[in-house]
Amino acid sequence: MCLRKIFLIVFMSVFIISCDNSDNSSNVIIKIYGYAEYDCTEKKYRITKETPMIPFLKVNKWYSQKQFHEAHYEDTIKPFKDMPMSEDSLKKIAPTLELSNQFLYELTTGVDCNNPKDILF
Repeated sequence: MCLRKIFLIVFMSVFIISCDNSDNSSNVIIKIYGYAEYDCTEKKYRITKETPMIPFLKVNKWYSQKQFHEAHYEDTIKPFKDMPMSEDSLKKIAPTLELSNQFLYELTTGVDCNNPKDILF
């Protein structure tokens, strides 16, 4: 009886660990020009090396479309945070969701999740 319980506990532990997808091991990830990656499974983007073109993204952190916009927005308005400025004026400076989405689209141009291939120079 005790042997069965131990076996069951070990089996369940192995089963739970093998079902864990926190390391994205089964996700379809496309490398983009050696400095970025796009996760087709979770629709997330990350840079793997610092690049001056995208200073608001942290290296090796995955960003959803919404998180990308939030990071882009915060970085753009950072120099104006302490200035006495109306919300309307700030909205004219800050990127819209549409603009951030277009920026992300430009960064992932060439990614084909139906036919995944790394994008090289």
